[in-house]
Amino acid sequence: MRTFIFLTISLFSIAFLGSCVESSQKYKSALAKIDSLQAISNTQGDEMEKLLTDLNDISAGMQSIREAEHILAVEAQSDSKSNKSKAQITALKNDVQALADAIEGYKTQIAKLEKSNKSQSAQFKKLIAGLNEELAIRDQKLNELNQVLAAREKELGIKTKQIAELNQNVENLQQESTSQKETISQQDQTMNTVHYLLGSRKNLRDANVITRQGIFCPPIVSTQAQNAAFVDGDMRELTTIALNSKKAKILSVHPSDSYAVEEGNDGMQTLKISNPSAFWKQTKYLVVMINE
Repeated sequence: MRTFIFLTISLFSIAFLGSCVESSQKYKSALAKIDSLQAISNTQGDEMEKLLTDLNDISAGMQSIREAEHILAVEAQSDSKSNKSKAQITALKNDVQALADAIEGYKTQIAKLEKSNKSQSAQFKKLIAGLNEELAIRDQKLNELNQVLAAREKELGIKTKQIAELNQNVENLQQESTSQKETISQQDQTMNTVHYLLGSRKNLRDANVITRQGIFCPPIVSTQAQNAAFVDGDMRELTTIALNSKKAKILSVHPSDSYAVEEGNDGMQTLKISNPSAFWKQTKYLVVMINE
């Protein structure tokens, strides 16, 4: 019985003391500190989780940049013996610039992570150092790509200039050739152009085509004859001239064996030139006096 009473009193005392502790100010303050520490721990845990997520995203971005740089390097170096167009080089330069912008963005993001993470654990510092080193390598690769593209662009500029000069030379040669052909054609036409004039004695005399050295001398071609209205022709094609007269006399000087004057069925005479080169060798002006 005494034992039971003692246990009862003990339990009542413990319960009474516990009730007193819970209601004390110190107990409440301790609970508040525990809650605050728990909240801080939860916040730090969330921040650490976000930090790790950001670092993982940056690492994945670095991998994408490495792959893109490799593709661009292959593309920039490929077909080195062929000419890339200005548009192709510009597109590659734009891609390189896009990667450079992405790297700058990652640098800014890493700097913010370093500033926001106050713990700066050894593992965190090592991870940040590795990312910064990777960014430096990527920067160097992009610089090398820019140098390659600059060289290709310079080479393209030189070749474009050379092609333009060659095209200009070809155009100049074509113009020169055309001009020479025209000159040769004009010279050829001039060399083969001949002139002939048919007229009565009176008409030829009035036109100062013929003159007489004396009363009983036959008429001869005047030195002023070339000023008259001669008919032009091409000696290579002019092999027959209708004299439109039953009687005609050639006054200009031409080898007799180079032509013949033939009479047609109507009695009209026709001059036929059998050897044009010989006929026109001494003079290219033919004067024929006809009876009207």
